[in-house]
Amino acid sequence: MDEGRSRDETTIVAPATPPGAGAVSILRLSGPDAFPIVRRLADIDPAAQPARTLSRCTIRDAAGMEVDTGLAVCFPAPHSFTGEDVVEIHLHGNPILVEETAAAACALGAIPAAPGEFSRRAFLNGKMDLTQAEGLCDLIEARTAASARAALRQLKGGIRDVVVNLRERMLSLLVRMEASIDFSDEEDISSFPVAQVEERILEISVSLSRYLQSYDLGHRLREGAIVAIAGVANVGKSRLLNRLLGEERAIVTEIPGTTRDYLSGELTLSGIPVRLVDTAGLRETEDPVEREGVRRSRQILSEADFALFLLDASRAACDEDRRAYEEVADRPHLLLLNKSDLPPAETGRDFHGGGSRGVLSVSAKTGEGMEAMLQAMTRELVPEGGARMAEAPMTRLRHVNAVKKAVDALSRASLAVGEGLSLEFPAADVREAAEALSELTGEIAPEEVLDAIFGSFCIGK
Repeated sequence: MDEGRSRDETTIVAPATPPGAGAVSILRLSGPDAFPIVRRLADIDPAAQPARTLSRCTIRDAAGMEVDTGLAVCFPAPHSFTGEDVVEIHLHGNPILVEETAAAACALGAIPAAPGEFSRRAFLNGKMDLTQAEGLCDLIEARTAASARAALRQLKGGIRDVVVNLRERMLSLLVRMEASIDFSDEEDISSFPVAQVEERILEISVSLSRYLQSYDLGHRLREGAIVAIAGVANVGKSRLLNRLLGEERAIVTEIPGTTRDYLSGELTLSGIPVRLVDTAGLRETEDPVEREGVRRSRQILSEADFALFLLDASRAACDEDRRAYEEVADRPHLLLLNKSDLPPAETGRDFHGGGSRGVLSVSAKTGEGMEAMLQAMTRELVPEGGARMAEAPMTRLRHVNAVKKAVDALSRASLAVGEGLSLEFPAADVREAAEALSELTGEIAPEEVLDAIFGSFCIGK
């Protein structure tokens, strides 16, 4: 890197496609020297090539040796992803070719891109706000179609549109308040009635509070939910996991303690990714391996969003069942009376912890009761409204904290107005609320916040 330049003034290079062999790999360059580098690297003249059009080229290393034949496309600034001059080189999908071409670009003046550096430059150059950058990351990592749709809404500015509208309402209110303060003696400036100030603050607060509720859906779409399958050994936990996943994921035998560690798999409920975890039988054991499995299972239970607790309904519950149930009693759970295909011997009436969401008879062997169980899980795990939404829901705690900060500031403003304080006091609170929303979109963004967000991206994004 030229010591006279800052990093933001250099040209960066990185693969834009995943590592490994494939049909095509794409190498991306962005920065002031992207076009001069590709002129030497790929033997094409960006000034003579139609913009945003693929052109056949021969790729050479810094010494002029041929590396590959491929295609190159140039995106002149500011009409590019990053807002800078960008070049994408399409190579045959051999990792060696990508590595050689990237090394040649570095020999010609580029530097390797850091994680998320392309997206960070796009943000710094005004091509997207922070919520859109996060939406891009979520779109790439989405685990369900509904997750991808929500991320796309965010990438297209769904959160930004909501937040900007609310912020503009705050600024409009602030302008009226400050005009009343600064020009109270002017005859052509009408005063701002206190009742109207209170009404406007309340309207904005209600809108903010309503939008806060979208996080329940947003974080579930993005992060999914964990459901632990719990119970003592040999009650059918592994068979239930296999039944729900539709594959032989876990070993099923009549020997207690077969599952010595947790196993997991994933399914989708109304667009929400759900990780199912088959835990080891909750019992005291002298076997050190099984004991470690039980310890890990208890850890999973403590972190799970929901639990399916199984009883073997073909026998009366024992003390071991009751001790195991204590692990989930006060956490959200569904009591399943498994093995309903056998003569019943247990009703579950003595199992009624504070977290209970009901009792169902099921058969992991035959599939009886599975549909009712999935419906009960959906009611618990999928926020009201399901995966359908008119606007992009908030997906991160960063969003929630910024909106809560704005709500708190407006609450103080309302209190100040109610106490009859001068408008200077509530105006300061309204200004603070507007600034909180600016933090959400990144108009005000400390460097450590940017590092945390873009550092989570992969290289080349």
